[in-house]
Amino acid sequence: MKIEGCKQKKRHLFIGSGKKVSGEETLMTVRHDFYQTPTVVIASLYLKKIDEGRAEIVFLSPTMLTVDLPTTDNKRYKANIPLFGQIDTAKSTSKIMGTKLELTLVKLNGASWPTLRSDELATSEILQIGNAGKA
Repeated sequence: MKIEGCKQKKRHLFIGSGKKVSGEETLMTVRHDFYQTPTVVIASLYLKKIDEGRAEIVFLSPTMLTVDLPTTDNKRYKANIPLFGQIDTAKSTSKIMGTKLELTLVKLNGASWPTLRSDELATSEILQIGNAGKA
């Protein structure tokens, strides 16, 4: 099959306008997930190319976390995250990786968290940690 080329321009652009976008794109949300043990919650916020030198992660209180995550490709995710349970702010840590921010949140009690954020709807799933009781 022979398809005739574009005659309106010397150079045809198939995708996009070819113009550089100026300014910074603000992201309203990023994908996240978590898993837990009786003592810690390990949460991941998925965002590529986080600029480690400019990123700020602050454990404001036992139930509130704030993140400011600029990337090297002019994107930024900035949010206050209300946590489902209480954490030990002194022992909790964060680690920036190539594709995500990993948070290790040390629980103040051994209660199971149905969600990471207190403003999310619970999934109605019951999580069992440890040995199941005998009937």
